Amino acid sequence: MGRPASMGPRVAESAPCVGGTVASGSESFYRALVENAGDILTILDRGGVITYQSPAIRKALDVREDELIGRHIADLVHPDDRERLLRKIEECVRMPGAEVLEVIRLAHANGTWRRVETRGCNLLADPNVAGILCVSRDVTETYRLEHQLREAEQLARFGHWRWVKGAPAPQWSRGVARILGLDEDKLPADGDWYEHLVHPEDRDELLSKFLDAFETHEPATSVTRFRGGDGCYRYIKTYAYAETDAFNEIGALVGLAEDVHEEVEAELAVKASEAKYRLLTEQASDVVAHYDANAHVMFISPAVKAILGRGPEEFIGKQISEDLIHPEDFPRAVNAFTQCVLKGEQVQFDYRFLHKDGHYVWLESTMRSALDADGMRTAEVVGVTRDISERKRHEMELLEARERAEAANSTKSRFLANMSHELRTPLNAIIGFSDILRMEMFGALGHERYSEYAQLINESGALLLDLISDILDMSKIEAGKYDLHPEVLDIAALIESCVRLVRGKAEDNGVHMDHSIDCHDGAEIVADERALKQIMLNLLSNAVKFTPAGGKISVDVAEEDDEVRLVVRDTGRGIPKDQIDRLGQPFEQIATDAKLSKQGTGLGLALVRSLAELHGGRMAIESELGKGTSVTVTLPKIPYCELLVPEEEASPTASVAVG
Repeated sequence: MGRPASMGPRVAESAPCVGGTVASGSESFYRALVENAGDILTILDRGGVITYQSPAIRKALDVREDELIGRHIADLVHPDDRERLLRKIEECVRMPGAEVLEVIRLAHANGTWRRVETRGCNLLADPNVAGILCVSRDVTETYRLEHQLREAEQLARFGHWRWVKGAPAPQWSRGVARILGLDEDKLPADGDWYEHLVHPEDRDELLSKFLDAFETHEPATSVTRFRGGDGCYRYIKTYAYAETDAFNEIGALVGLAEDVHEEVEAELAVKASEAKYRLLTEQASDVVAHYDANAHVMFISPAVKAILGRGPEEFIGKQISEDLIHPEDFPRAVNAFTQCVLKGEQVQFDYRFLHKDGHYVWLESTMRSALDADGMRTAEVVGVTRDISERKRHEMELLEARERAEAANSTKSRFLANMSHELRTPLNAIIGFSDILRMEMFGALGHERYSEYAQLINESGALLLDLISDILDMSKIEAGKYDLHPEVLDIAALIESCVRLVRGKAEDNGVHMDHSIDCHDGAEIVADERALKQIMLNLLSNAVKFTPAGGKISVDVAEEDDEVRLVVRDTGRGIPKDQIDRLGQPFEQIATDAKLSKQGTGLGLALVRSLAELHGGRMAIESELGKGTSVTVTLPKIPYCELLVPEEEASPTASVAVG
């Protein structure tokens, strides 16, 4: 960037040889070369002031050369580059003939910065130049492309490299260093570079492909493990192709290095997972199958051979046809499969499948829609099938045994229900005649022991009649032959009568009894009087039986909406919580007192529960060991079984069978 033409460098006196002849006007010849050269020629004095500038500056910075002569070069350079440039000038000035190379930014007339590569040479001692000759070239576009490449490398996680033939190691870009987590200067540049960077198991393959590319001119691709700065290996995909000269000789290998570690790791994980699940599938005793939407078998595990005697090859690509599934089961299997495909619902069904030797095998299949990689449902189906022949055999045996037991129980219930008259008639005779003897209605018996025996016979007969009545009532209920005779009852009067019947025995045992009735509108309820009395007497008798002397029994009756709640509480021994659920089952007895546990049949609460349920009601038990028991019977005021008739037409003998 120099001075006026008259002050420009002197031109040598000797004429150049042009086209074999010496050109005339040698000064104008050299001036023409300088002023038309594409590179920018600038001469600086010792202090960095521009003494000459070639016209090429016009194209580069859009300024005339005469505008720059006499200005200090630092005034034109980007502020960040000035100190570095001045040091280079001082370095060049100190040594005659010294050369320096630097890339600096110069201001363009439009306000932008242009990058130029400048090579300076100390020619202060040459009288023809007498300054520092700077030859500059605009490298802005080249720098932009390099910068874009570096950004692309950073964003896409790839780098580029170049290995000149004969050089010990490739030249790696900053992108390669970034992928490996290394500084550029830490990348090895000697002949054993691959020993530092490449995994021992991958070295031979990588070098072999590089050598093949050198010799064959064919591109090469390799996925190799390179060691990063943390000491761990990363999978790098390397693309290499040959760079040839004008003689078609390979001068270098150039290529890209792409970080594919995550992809390879994911692929290896998928393969490992596939191998594991394939192993599980092939070793499982259940059959795992994959079907398309039309029931074609896409995959079936080898376990099918052990279960059905047919190999997987007999199923692959084929539909499961009606020839293989039992005709009675085929429609159910088709419906289940269709439901799974159309609605995506998991289905489970059992069916009979034809074994290769001709007999049917009971199978149970669980099927669901297959999911794609994004977890979305597809039209394909995955099924797991197992052999349940043994389970079916046991189920059938249990079903037959249950049917036999139910038939026997039904026969027993019918027998007891039909024996009601036959059993009660002799007992009534025993009780009646023993009562006559006890009362000595036809004269004295002659000995006091006879009166005592008659009393015992009478009491035993009455007790036996109560037990048989309970058993017969329970049998009738189980046989469905217990007929209710609903009528309108005064609940208060009924409770009063039941309490009076039990109060005497309670007082004999030293137990206090009271009751309260909280009902309105006459406290009426539609129920079977005999059944309702049996409910109350069984509850009261149980309370008296299990309440020690000094205890208390209370009876509470209350209305709640369309229901009547009967509650009998005692302060007796109580029941363990883990035993409460057993109560209400026929013939179940729970008592901490062995003597008490032998009394009765264990049907009292079972009858209460059954009679309450016949009325459409329910029974609940609450108890705490050592503190007492509370039994609640809730009955509808009008049971669901009642055929409603006008009150004036209601008959106390009207009955409705409950089924």
